[in-house]
Amino acid sequence: MRRQAEGHRQDTMVLMNRLRGFFNIRIRKDFHFRRLLETAPAMRWLKPRAGERILDIGCGDGTYNYRISLRGAQIFGFDMNSFQLKRAVKHHKMPSTGFFCADATCFPVRSEQFDTVMSLCVFEHLPNDQETLREIWRTLKPDGRVLLTLDSLSNDAVDDDWRDVHRERHGVRQFYTYESISDQLNQNGFTVDRYRYLIRSPYDFVLMKLSYATEQMNPVFAVLVRTWLVTGGRAISALWNLLAPKDRGWTLLIEASKQA
Repeated sequence: MRRQAEGHRQDTMVLMNRLRGFFNIRIRKDFHFRRLLETAPAMRWLKPRAGERILDIGCGDGTYNYRISLRGAQIFGFDMNSFQLKRAVKHHKMPSTGFFCADATCFPVRSEQFDTVMSLCVFEHLPNDQETLREIWRTLKPDGRVLLTLDSLSNDAVDDDWRDVHRERHGVRQFYTYESISDQLNQNGFTVDRYRYLIRSPYDFVLMKLSYATEQMNPVFAVLVRTWLVTGGRAISALWNLLAPKDRGWTLLIEASKQA
């Protein structure tokens, strides 16, 4: 009876951690306007398959790893932030997810282990992106793919002052254009398959400023504004982006394949 009671207690703790992860982490990500506009297209491009082995560079709290694992893929994520990794293990550890601490210039995994390597909103923070690209090539299987989202801030509406603020606020080291990252990918043994600039219209920049402003608002009002941003604001953004130039944007999404 004691062993059975202990088993029930552990099951309850696991369930409670899942619920906390849902409300405190995953739902909050869905109401993060900037992150949603960047990651939703990337997840559509990823299309994880059952049995696919994926490596996530800079996995953070593991929210996207968890969602990818529900599609049947086996995904391993690493990060340098121990607090975020603890949250990932606590809320998103499953048989098909793995989390570990590592540096982005030296992956502690064997060569040719993964079908896909992904990294969302991380490369702009790296001190040596060339080393990271070399490690990605090493750990990918032949014909494997890499999927990246990168800060670009190449919109006409974004000036140098705003880029400086963005660097300071988020610890950004570099911005990317298609030309700059495609050259780096080619130099490190990849062929670009497709790319797309995201958050391209002047209206998007207004919404981004409003999103940042919610951080200083009354909490109740901030929730209302964030809810509108990810519903009505997102819908209007999609319409405006149909007319916006396609050769610049806030974020660059790019996918490339490993050359033989």
